[in-house]
Amino acid sequence: MASQSDLLKVLLVDDDINICKTVSLSLRGFQCVVTQAQSVASAIELLRRESFEMILTDFRLGNQTGSDLIREAKVLQPSILIAVMTAFASIDNAVEVTKEGAFDYIPKPFTQAQLEHLLKKVKLVVSLRKENEALKRSSEKRELFRGMTSVASQRLEEFVKKVAPTEATLLLTGESGTGKSELARYIHKHSQRANKPFVIVNCTSLAESLLESEIFGHVKGSFTGATQDKMGKFELANHGTLFLDEIGELSLGAQSKLLRFLQDKVIERVGSNQTVNVDARVIAATNRNLEELVANGQFREDLYYRINIFESNLVPLRYRREDLEVFIQSFLQEVSSAAKLSGSPTLSEPIRELLSKYDWPGNLRELRNVIERLVLLSTGRKVEIADLPEKVIHFGKNPRFQDERLVTLEEASRLHIEKVLTLEPNLDKASEILGITKVTLWRRRKEYGLA
Repeated sequence: MASQSDLLKVLLVDDDINICKTVSLSLRGFQCVVTQAQSVASAIELLRRESFEMILTDFRLGNQTGSDLIREAKVLQPSILIAVMTAFASIDNAVEVTKEGAFDYIPKPFTQAQLEHLLKKVKLVVSLRKENEALKRSSEKRELFRGMTSVASQRLEEFVKKVAPTEATLLLTGESGTGKSELARYIHKHSQRANKPFVIVNCTSLAESLLESEIFGHVKGSFTGATQDKMGKFELANHGTLFLDEIGELSLGAQSKLLRFLQDKVIERVGSNQTVNVDARVIAATNRNLEELVANGQFREDLYYRINIFESNLVPLRYRREDLEVFIQSFLQEVSSAAKLSGSPTLSEPIRELLSKYDWPGNLRELRNVIERLVLLSTGRKVEIADLPEKVIHFGKNPRFQDERLVTLEEASRLHIEKVLTLEPNLDKASEILGITKVTLWRRRKEYGLA
């Protein structure tokens, strides 16, 4: 007898209840768990509440077609496999449903052998996906904090352990390229919502006029070009996690709608006054100072406090150099594997020394790009110093940085603040010694990873 994990979850859609009963029996005979629906609307409602691996639908569904269902289903569950059955078999229908995103097409009436052949193909794809997801989750759990020794990384790991299992809204801050999106995905994978959608909205990637529609969706006719209803990212993230990257770029109107969701767990599509209940956890990220945006009237103060229940500042790479070697090795393996190389290139000590001295203003994103450059240039030969970008070579060879006692002004500031805090941990007294306000000291501690 097959275990529950081996059973294929199928949503069967046909407006003829007798056909539904007959096909359901056949599906169950091929180790499927079957849920029935008799219309596009009822099928969509089921897809909102439950995850399926396959949809088997009739092409003719009252006044609608299988194509209508495919479009809606692919928005709700993008990876779902859809097969269309129809008594109106023709090449035109086959082409239409394939363009809409159908996995396969089966004419009615079909034999048991034809159905079995279809299900074998679907189960193979589902099985491969599950294997890949398992490997991906294992890799993420194993590698994100493995080998990290800096105080900033250890504190970040403790932060994730505490907040990931909760339902709290999170705010991730830090410079561009410090790994905020990677951390958000990692938190999702370690949450109670790990098997539900993780949906990303890059608030800088769309014009302001389109961003609100992207997040909250819209109804047909709400603006020029809105030719049909569209679900937004919030609805796609239902029961999962919505990651708002660069939340500081949201318009005040979108901020107001986001605040309402955080308060009431409802949204409204653009052009509609009907509320939609959504269960999604929000993780927000920004490389901007939201407090300054609040002071300038560009960000709602009430929203800032709503998203800032838990905040984690990702410290720049230049302040966590103890972790640099770990990141270098991780990126070497990742890029070499993606390039299908038999092994990772070996970096000489002079190359590693130059990498360790560079300040990495682009943080992890810049480091990965440099490692990718070295791997791709190394194919069939040894990596040379000349393969490094000029700015990395010149920075490391600059006489100003050969003596470790000579550091940048910013690094000197960090070292001095760290020294004062070590000798005087009381923030009031430490701020007096440094000649700065307590608020400024608090911000610097967070920025330098000393908090």
